[in-house]
Amino acid sequence: MLALSAVTTAILLARLLYYSSYGLHPADEGFYLNFIANPFPYAINVPPSLFGFVYHWPYQWASGDIAVLRMANVTLTMALGWILSFLVIRRLWTAGWPHAAVLSAGIASLALCNVLGWWLTPSYYSLTFQSLLIVMTGLLLADRPRRIRQVWGWILVGVGGWGCFMGRPTTAAAVALVVVLYVVVLHRKSLLPMLGAALVALALLIVTAYLVDGGITGFVTRMIDSAEMEVLLGAGHEVSLMFRIDWLPTSRSHLAIAVLVAIALLLSIFMGDTHKLLTSLALAAVLIGTIAIALLGIDPISIESSILFLVPAFICVGAMFYREGSALRAKTPTSIALALTFLLLPHLSALGSAGNYWVFGSMDALFWMLAVVAFLSPLAEQGRSVAATLLPLSVLAQLFAASVVNGSILKPLRQVKDLRAYTAVMPIPGDGKLVLSQSFHDYLATARAQARAAGLEVGAPVVDLTGLSPSLLYVLETRALGLPWLMGSFPGSNPVAVETLGLENCADLAKAWVLIEPEGAYRLDPASVMPSFGAGQADYVVAATFDPPVVDDNNPSATRQFLLKPIRAAAPAEQSCREARRRRPDSQKWSQW
Repeated sequence: MLALSAVTTAILLARLLYYSSYGLHPADEGFYLNFIANPFPYAINVPPSLFGFVYHWPYQWASGDIAVLRMANVTLTMALGWILSFLVIRRLWTAGWPHAAVLSAGIASLALCNVLGWWLTPSYYSLTFQSLLIVMTGLLLADRPRRIRQVWGWILVGVGGWGCFMGRPTTAAAVALVVVLYVVVLHRKSLLPMLGAALVALALLIVTAYLVDGGITGFVTRMIDSAEMEVLLGAGHEVSLMFRIDWLPTSRSHLAIAVLVAIALLLSIFMGDTHKLLTSLALAAVLIGTIAIALLGIDPISIESSILFLVPAFICVGAMFYREGSALRAKTPTSIALALTFLLLPHLSALGSAGNYWVFGSMDALFWMLAVVAFLSPLAEQGRSVAATLLPLSVLAQLFAASVVNGSILKPLRQVKDLRAYTAVMPIPGDGKLVLSQSFHDYLATARAQARAAGLEVGAPVVDLTGLSPSLLYVLETRALGLPWLMGSFPGSNPVAVETLGLENCADLAKAWVLIEPEGAYRLDPASVMPSFGAGQADYVVAATFDPPVVDDNNPSATRQFLLKPIRAAAPAEQSCREARRRRPDSQKWSQW
C-alpha cells in the first residue's frame, strides 16, 4: 500500500510537470511575467506585492523559459510541502523514516492545489504559500531539542516572514502575530529566539530596500504609495473590507459529499485494525482510481474548493465523538497549537484579497489536511500504527489533488477548455516555447507579425489601455508603462492609470505606442488617460489590428484591438507631456517628474 501510494504521488507530480508548458492566461500570467522579467522600472506596485523582485533571478536562471520556470515553481512548492508534512508526522507520531517519507509525500500532494485554475507561473499566491510553508517548517525545527536545529529553525522563520512580506504584506503581519501566539501563549517559551527571527527578516528587508529603492525611505514610500493606489483602484482592498468573514460557498450536495467522505475515512482509521483486508482493498481501489484520474485526464468527482475545507473539518468533528472523545483526551499543547495554526493559515494567506477568502484559501488546502494530522495525533499514544492511521489521510489528499489538478487542466481559467487538446506551439521570449490553443496562438502570432512589420521594436514602451492584455505585451517583448498590468473594469482604473503613468519618464511616454480596445468590456478610457501625458488619438496612427479569441469565461464579447503608433516628433511630444503635468493640480501629483 505504501509503495502504491508513493507511485501515485510521483504520477501526480509528473503529470503536472508534463503540462507545465501548456496554456497561458491572457491577463494574470502576463502581469506576473512582465513584473518578473523586469521589476525595477516600476515605482508603485498594484497589488502592493514585490514578488517580481524575488522571482527575477530564477527567471534569469531559466533564461526566460516559462515552462522551466513553472516546473521549478511547482517542484519547489511540492518539496516544501513534503518537508513540512514530514516534520509534522515525525514530531507528533511515532514513525520511521521510510513510512514518514511516503505518507508525508502523499499528504503533501495537496500542495499542488496551489495551481488552482492553472496558475503555474510564480506569483504572489505561490510566494505567499511557499513562505508560509517555510515559516511552519522553521517553527517545527525550532521545537526540536538540538541547538543547531533550533538556530536553523528560527532563521527559516525569519526568511519565511520576509517572503510573506514580499508576497503579501497583510499576510506577513498576520503571521507575525500567529508566531507570537504560538511561541509565547501556547508554548510559553522565551521571546529571545523569536526576536532573532525578526532580526533575520528585518535584515533581509533592509537589503531588499537598498537593492530595490536604494534605501529604506524609498522602500517605505513605495509600499505606502502602493497601498494607497490599491485603495484608489476600488477593487475591494480597503482596510475596512479586509477583516471580514466570508460565507463558505457550498451547497447541500457538497455538505452531503463531505460528510460521507469524512465518515468513510474515520471508519477506515478507527476500524482498520479489525477489518484490515477490507480497509486495504478500499484504499487500494481509491489509489488505483486516483492513478486512473491522473493518467486518463478525467475528473469524475469534481472536487470544489468548499469540500477541501469541509472534509477535514468533519473529520475533526467526527473524531471528537468517537468513544466520547477518548481518543483525543491526551492532546498535547504542541498538537493543539499546530492544529489551530494550520486551520488559520489558509485564511491568513488570503488576507487582504478582494475575493472570497474560502476560495483563495483553498489554494493552500494542505494546511487544512495537516491540521487533521495534528488533531488526530493523540491516537499515536494508543499504539496505533502510523501507517494504518495516516494512510487514509494520505490517500484522500492524493485523490483531492488529482481532482483539482485535472479540473484545472480540463477547465483552465480564462482559456480554451482542455489543455490536452492544445497543439499550437508558440515561441516565447527567451529560450522557451508554450503549447497553446489554436485560436490564442493565432492571435499572438498575428499580433507579433503585424507589430514587427509596423516597426514595433523589442523593448519599446507601450501603454496598454485594453485592461486585459499584459500577456500580449509580454509576447511582443515590450515594456508596459505605468504598471505591468493596467487593470480595467474597476472604478479607479482610469485614475490609477493616470497616476502611475505620471511616474514614468516623459521621454518614454513621448515615444510610447498605445494599445486600445474601443469596445472592450475591460477597456480604459483613452480620452481620460492619454491627456495626462499630453497626447490624444490624433497624435497616433493605427499601425495594426488584432482580433482576440473569444473565451466563454474571459471575454465572451471580445472586440478588435488597435495598436497605435506615435507620429509626433519626440521633442514636441516630450514637451507636451511636461506641460500636461504642470497643469495638473498639485493634489493629483504623486511625484515630481
